[in-house]
Amino acid sequence: MRVFWIAGEPSGDIQAAALVRALKDAVPEVDQAGWGGTHMSEAGMKQLFDLPGKPLMGFVEVVLKAATIYRQVQAVKQDITAFQPQVLILVDYAGFNLRIAKWAKSQGIQVVYYIPPKIWAWKESRLKPLTQYSDAILSILPFEEHWYAARGHDVHYVGNPLLLKYANENMYEEGSKKVLLLPGSRMQEIKRLMPEFIALAQALPEHRFHVVRAASVRESWPYRQLPDNLIVEDCSLVEAAVGSEYALTCSGTASLEIALLGIPQSVVYKANSISLAIARKLVKVDYFSLPNLIMDEPMVPEFLQEQVHLEQLKSLVLTGGEQQLHDMARLRKRMGARNLAQDAVPRILAVLKD
Repeated sequence: MRVFWIAGEPSGDIQAAALVRALKDAVPEVDQAGWGGTHMSEAGMKQLFDLPGKPLMGFVEVVLKAATIYRQVQAVKQDITAFQPQVLILVDYAGFNLRIAKWAKSQGIQVVYYIPPKIWAWKESRLKPLTQYSDAILSILPFEEHWYAARGHDVHYVGNPLLLKYANENMYEEGSKKVLLLPGSRMQEIKRLMPEFIALAQALPEHRFHVVRAASVRESWPYRQLPDNLIVEDCSLVEAAVGSEYALTCSGTASLEIALLGIPQSVVYKANSISLAIARKLVKVDYFSLPNLIMDEPMVPEFLQEQVHLEQLKSLVLTGGEQQLHDMARLRKRMGARNLAQDAVPRILAVLKD
């Protein structure tokens, strides 16, 4: 059995690694290769290219990198052809992966889409190519199953790897004055949020601030002079989170991780102004953080663009978020008990058999 993977973002790398490992456990002789990150490599995939190493975001950034993306599309087609997989597993990253899905089907390769693009939020036009070129679609968000069913398509919720990963973890420590800062995994995000975080640390010298630096930005990290109470850590989120009283989290998978680690948080985000203006016209959901989307209620405070400023951040840290502690058990319950070994792996094997 030969499986080729494509994951284009750091969060996808983390989520896909759990499925790489689950496939290997179920079928030890499986041969897995592809374009993905270090987590997938460590889980058992032969890494041919580190696509999540330089993630893109926003409309403007993607347009500026169009030539690079085109070259990458041609290169990954060559790698897939050389590897001759029976199954291609695509992980999110819709702008890139939907092109590959269409081409793969024309080559007679079975396609599994793991973590489909968030077309319920925007670009519902992707529904047709997604369902047309995928032999199975596997979701890690419980509400997606119902959304697709209402439109006549089978999408299978297979559990969320983070729920199992953090099943017995609780990093919250009341009164510790330790604040976890997660500025994101893309340099564009970091350059917009880090100045606000630095000013916050300077304004609250009695607190300890810990920045988790993503592997994708360590070599290009621009911030050398930092306040004494702001520490940059190159470690896992779990290691950095121990004893935290609060977190300020860039939107994305990290917001769900923090909630599952039991730490109250606010989600803060700054985007390219042009990209944000376009998104505001297109996005059709009320929330942009995963805990709120899963619960369909404002469990976690969200702040966007001009709302992210020093006085607001100070107020959030000083006020805390103890009310969120009562909602975290409800979040876990909403996410259910499904898991990759029992729900995702059999569906992938069924696609191969078909």
